[in-house]
Amino acid sequence: MTDWQELGQSILIGLIFSFLLSKLISILFKFKDENFKLVRGEDNNLLLPVESTSDDEEEEVELIDEKKNGSSSSSCDWEDDDDLSEAFYATSIFIASSTGVSNEVLLKLYGFYKIATDGPCNTPQPSALQLAKHTKWHAWQRLGAMSPEEAMQNYITIVTELYPFWATGSTSKNKDDGTSSAAKRPMGPVFSSFAHEESDTKVELHDIHASSRDGEIDNLLKFIDSGISINLKDSEGRTPLHWAVDRGNLKAVELLVSKKADLNVMDDEGQTPLHYATMCEREATAEYLVIHGADTVLKDNDGNSPCDLCKLNWPWMQNSSPS
Repeated sequence: MTDWQELGQSILIGLIFSFLLSKLISILFKFKDENFKLVRGEDNNLLLPVESTSDDEEEEVELIDEKKNGSSSSSCDWEDDDDLSEAFYATSIFIASSTGVSNEVLLKLYGFYKIATDGPCNTPQPSALQLAKHTKWHAWQRLGAMSPEEAMQNYITIVTELYPFWATGSTSKNKDDGTSSAAKRPMGPVFSSFAHEESDTKVELHDIHASSRDGEIDNLLKFIDSGISINLKDSEGRTPLHWAVDRGNLKAVELLVSKKADLNVMDDEGQTPLHYATMCEREATAEYLVIHGADTVLKDNDGNSPCDLCKLNWPWMQNSSPS
């Protein structure tokens, strides 16, 4: 009889423990599903948090402290990091649906966004042939070791200066629609293209272009001696000199210049090899081209000269420009 009582007690305790454990697991999964989800952002496969869209528990984002008259500035003190993050993501969604924002402003916002979400730039510099990627990389890289919090604040400040009543407008729209469209949108980077996004068309290269690109001096010399034009253009209007400069192959550049390659030849975008050298910040190559007669003020299709694109203090570049 005693054995049966002990067995019954053991079974009862086991059932109670199993029930409590299953209840705890259920609560944990419910909390996770209702309060935090992961979605894939629109750029670099970035994973970012998205607020729950539950009708019962949806909370309004406090975008701006009402005690500060609904305005935001660089001196604004946020109560905590969560308030700043919420306002930052809300502004990024607002900008994503806005029109008429200039490329210059979009680039600034892109740089701040990357700092806020990915931290300081630690990726290799893209080729100048990939113009959009190269431009966006510079917008990110120039911000240096700025903190994510400062980047978020600068981002919000720029948007508020452009659209002083953006928070009021977006809040009113959300109330009218019932469910916020912002809550349905993945909070990934909102900038994926600019006016000069690189083409998806595969570039057609001759062997002389590939040799210049890869710095294969012997093969390059062989092609030149065989009678192939030293200024032969690929499908995008780039010559062997463009390719050698872009990849930083100074010896190939020296060989091509010694063989009378055209220093001021333009690609389909109106850019010369010196444009490429300044965009890629290849100082030794750029100086070599200038010394041998490259035009520092020749403008491309966008009206930019190599001097305009030079972000570094290269005295020989400025001194060579006409007054």
